[in-house]
Amino acid sequence: MPQITIKMYEGRTDEQKNEIVDVFTKELSRIIDREPEFISIRFDEIPIDDNAPAHLRNKR
Repeated sequence: MPQITIKMYEGRTDEQKNEIVDVFTKELSRIIDREPEFISIRFDEIPIDDNAPAHLRNKR
């Protein structure tokens, strides 16, 4: 079972995360010739700090 963990700053919308899941699942399925239902994607969201992009820091 392929599993992808994406580490990124918090603050992305559910719509953005859903698009990431759709694209990564579709492409990984294509590349490794594995059915999408066996692919798992997890987000590891990091609290926003001074190193985060400005557009995310402004949401604090």
